[in-house]
Amino acid sequence: MPGTYLEPGFFFKTLVVLCFLCGLLLWQQNRDKGSISTSPEFKRFQAVYLLVYGCAVMGDWLQGPYVYALYSSYNFTKQDIGVLFIAGFGSSLVFGIGLGSITDRYGRKLSCLAYCGIYALSCMTKHSANYFLLLLGRVLGGIAYSILFTSFDSWLISEHNRKGYPADWLNQTFQYATIWNGVVAIMAGQLGALVRDGFDSLVAPFDAAIVFLGIAAVVIAACWTENRGVKEAKEGDG
Repeated sequence: MPGTYLEPGFFFKTLVVLCFLCGLLLWQQNRDKGSISTSPEFKRFQAVYLLVYGCAVMGDWLQGPYVYALYSSYNFTKQDIGVLFIAGFGSSLVFGIGLGSITDRYGRKLSCLAYCGIYALSCMTKHSANYFLLLLGRVLGGIAYSILFTSFDSWLISEHNRKGYPADWLNQTFQYATIWNGVVAIMAGQLGALVRDGFDSLVAPFDAAIVFLGIAAVVIAACWTENRGVKEAKEGDG
């Protein structure tokens, strides 16, 4: 209908206004509660974690808008695409059941590194139009998705407590991480469209995701220490 068309810039401007309002509300909330005084050492610890977490979720957000479109470009039917999505969600469900015990036993740092590697492999499969290779990629993606929303938080909590930081500081980190996740999602939408149009390829956002996953892996390997479950720690001491 005439007069109902909204120019693309309208959505971005609306988004900026909403982000400003959210930031204003957050500032007001923190002012009412009173500012939390933290140490320089903790600020460095927090910054490294948020850098890694931001890159990790960026690797996830970059893919979302283009998965179905990519499968459609390979001329798969809706039924075939549906099976691919079910495979991803199913692997996340099945693997997520035993994920906690696995990460406690072998280490949360190792688990986060595995997330980066597994998700990168999943992204690489998008270059192929082979259905079974894409199916494997969806299974790998489901496994990585489960790791993202369990192991990173577990590592943070364990490391925070090991260093003896106050509980209020941990709440602050989670608050920042939640806000950061939303900001990264917005950035991923813009960056994904940019690389897709710039390279004229639906696979380009997945390649961009690999870059961010690689950055996260390097920082984890260089800056994080390993931590495991309480039971494993006691066995190690014994």
